[in-house]
Amino acid sequence: MRRIDAILAPWVPDPAGRAFVLRCILAEGPAHHRGANYVLLALLGRIVDAGGPPDDARGSCVPVPLRLPPHLEGALDDDAFPLALTTRPLDALAPPGSPEQAAMIDCLTDGPPQHALANAAMVALLGVLLERAGG
Repeated sequence: MRRIDAILAPWVPDPAGRAFVLRCILAEGPAHHRGANYVLLALLGRIVDAGGPPDDARGSCVPVPLRLPPHLEGALDDDAFPLALTTRPLDALAPPGSPEQAAMIDCLTDGPPQHALANAAMVALLGVLLERAGG
C-alpha cells in the first residue's frame, strides 16, 4: 500500500483523502480487482518514477463522482472522491467538451469506486508518460 500511496501523493496531497482513495482501490471489491489495480499502478508508477516527479500533477480535471444510493444523495458535503480524473490525456483522443470526450469521461468514472478511482489514477500516470513522450 505504501508504494501506491507514494505514487498517488502528487494527485491527492491530503493524507486522509489519499488513505480513502487507497482503501477504495486496494482494499474494496473482489480480490482480483484489488490485485490488478495494485499491479497496474505499481508498474505505471515505476515508469513515471524513472523520469522523476511529475511537473504538473493536477492539470485540467473533472471530479470522480461519489455515487450514493438514492436515499443518501445530498447527505454529504462533497459528492466527489478526493482523486479527480485528469482530462489532458483525453484531449489527444477527442476535443475537450466534445460528446466523444464526455463519453470517455463517463466510462472512466462510472462503476464501483475500485474501478473509477483506479481508472483516474492510471489516466493521471499515463498523462505524465504521454507528456514526457512529447504528446
